[in-house]
Amino acid sequence: MATIKELVKQMGGEQKAASTAYRALEDMATRAGAPGSEARRATVAADLGAELTAMTEPKKDEKGKDIPPRLVHSSRIRAKVARLLSYVAGAEEVPALVQALGDLEVREMARFALDRNISAAATEALIKALDDQVGPIFRTGIVSALGKRKGANVLSALQKAAEHEKCHVRIAAIEALANFADASNDAFIAKATRAQCPGCRARANKARVRLAETLCQAGNKPAARRIYKAIRASNAEAPQKKAAEIGLKSLAS
Repeated sequence: MATIKELVKQMGGEQKAASTAYRALEDMATRAGAPGSEARRATVAADLGAELTAMTEPKKDEKGKDIPPRLVHSSRIRAKVARLLSYVAGAEEVPALVQALGDLEVREMARFALDRNISAAATEALIKALDDQVGPIFRTGIVSALGKRKGANVLSALQKAAEHEKCHVRIAAIEALANFADASNDAFIAKATRAQCPGCRARANKARVRLAETLCQAGNKPAARRIYKAIRASNAEAPQKKAAEIGLKSLAS
């Protein structure tokens, strides 16, 4: 049976062989990522992580000048390896995925793998990427990934993103904050409901309703009541005001 290193190398060959190699790797990663396969998962993840960052050996050209090491695999192959890591990567593979974030052709798959990685190291890497990476669309993807996580560090990062200069990033952060049972998030969301963009205002008002629901489910009914009343008195659309009325009635019962 071919090794991971051999199969990754085959992905750089002709189309049929490359496709066959990728399917074999995907099957291997899927099996290794299944419950009860922790030992195998660690081995497969380590081998894939090594291929993601594999470098050539330093050597000299015909004139004796040093040829510095370079990545063994193309960006196209490394993007596929990053996707395979989404099945199996743990905290140990986070540094390799962080390195891959620096390649514009690989970083989306690296972000996807970090999104699927539940380790604390992956969370920290995503938080750091909010400042290190460029492009509002990519940052929006990072915000969405963080919105699925919990923790004070995540909350702080999302609150910072809620003040971002780009509206796509801001509104993604606002929607993510609605998932946290923290009443202080209402200040950020309420500010977004006064945005100039009608679409952003509508999404922010919906997020404000969700925040009230989140707080109510967490047992913070006084905070939920305050937000429902604020929505009722705000510029929210009729559906959000109706939701606020329903919420208030449920709290009174």
